[in-house]
Amino acid sequence: MAKLDEAKERLGLLKFWLGVFVACFVSICAWCATNYKLFNEAYVLFCLAVLLDIVLLVIIYKLNKESKNILKEIKNLKSRE
Repeated sequence: MAKLDEAKERLGLLKFWLGVFVACFVSICAWCATNYKLFNEAYVLFCLAVLLDIVLLVIIYKLNKESKNILKEIKNLKSRE
């Protein structure tokens, strides 16, 4: 039972961080969409924003993959009980 509780806690924490990264991703995309007219003046800033969005997408993908693994682990732990 302790391993099951620990896996559920890890999943909860992972879901929290996944939400934080998704919120950051959406915020940066929205900023780029609303300030696209400044692209010529703030070229470096836009490049950094796009790079950060790509990094956030990779992090979101990895966290989602890890959460699927934890869900499988929880399923296996429940079936053993």
